[in-house]
Amino acid sequence: MDQLGDLITKRLNQHKLGESASAARVIHHANLFLRRRFPDSEEEVRALRLKDGILTVGVSGAVWNQELWACQAEMLSEIGKECGPKAAIKISIKGLTTN
Repeated sequence: MDQLGDLITKRLNQHKLGESASAARVIHHANLFLRRRFPDSEEEVRALRLKDGILTVGVSGAVWNQELWACQAEMLSEIGKECGPKAAIKISIKGLTTN
């Protein structure tokens, strides 16, 4: 199975999609962590993007900001286990806009 993963990664990199695929994987694992940590909070806190090793997580208010701030080291550790230690090196917390 590792050979298949290596082949897919090689092909994505050939087409300049490897970085986007890696970022999507990190965001996916970040959101899995958030769903386990904060069940039923999908609208209040979610990973949005990864750029230059900085994972941006949106929160809907000050309470969610505090909750996320308190567990960000654990979140980075979990992402590191799943995606590699340098996949995400920092978390940036941003407010979500409501429409």
